[in-house]
Amino acid sequence: MRPVVKMPKPCQEHDELTIIAAMFATGSHFRVLGRVEWTVDGHLRAIGRRRERLLLGLLLLEMGRPLPMDRLIDLLSDGDERPRSRADLYVDVCRLRASLRQGGCDGSVRLVRSGSTYALTGDPQLVDLHRFTQLVNRAQRCTEPQEVSRLASSALAEWRGAVLEDVASERTRRGVGAAFGELLISAQLLRIAAEFKLRNYWWLTAELARLTEDHPEHEMLLAFRAATLYECGRRADALRVLSSARAQMTGRLGLDLSRELQDLREAILRDDPVDRRIFRCGALDAV
Repeated sequence: MRPVVKMPKPCQEHDELTIIAAMFATGSHFRVLGRVEWTVDGHLRAIGRRRERLLLGLLLLEMGRPLPMDRLIDLLSDGDERPRSRADLYVDVCRLRASLRQGGCDGSVRLVRSGSTYALTGDPQLVDLHRFTQLVNRAQRCTEPQEVSRLASSALAEWRGAVLEDVASERTRRGVGAAFGELLISAQLLRIAAEFKLRNYWWLTAELARLTEDHPEHEMLLAFRAATLYECGRRADALRVLSSARAQMTGRLGLDLSRELQDLREAILRDDPVDRRIFRCGALDAV
């Protein structure tokens, strides 16, 4: 009998091997989600002062793309008592290069200057943020709930905290990391939508309770939470979630529930099946 050859699923692209290889390969690896860290062969390496770690983090965010010196100076100067100059930036760059050299950074990652820009060259998959982004993008293109959940879960496992959390000011984090915070919500919604479609309701109840506490006005999360509780037979709890959300939105914003949430509330009051089309504006469309 000839062996059965399993063909890859449409969303299992060849670059998945690149992601996995980058996660387990030896050499330099970098983190910018949460603390800025650099490891070589699994061992943590020192990067120097906060300013050098911030410079490294900023360059890692744009791995392979040049950053203008003036932009770097502005981001590095945030919170300083005196304006910074290009001479200060040169000192920071020299110190960072020295840290990378002394820490045993191999030639796969290089800090280079071109004209009035600096860039860190290397494979983006060596950086947790870029692995996170690629996994989320692939999850968004998938059509099978199991694979969406797997990819979104792998992406969320990379997320250890806000971008440059330990080295950048709040203003800088908002400036360079706002889009990644939105991508985090997208990853969470993708996993929730996939698990909801797979009818894994009991697992979702705890996860959605945590997420709606963090984002009390996010209507899609509220809808998933109420629908999940309802599917678990907790009709009163589902109605309580929607009533509480309505009171909070009215009190703080002067707004009523969206049409989708009102339709969901009416379905639960009538004890009707949930019309899953109410999630047409959310992540459920992706799965």
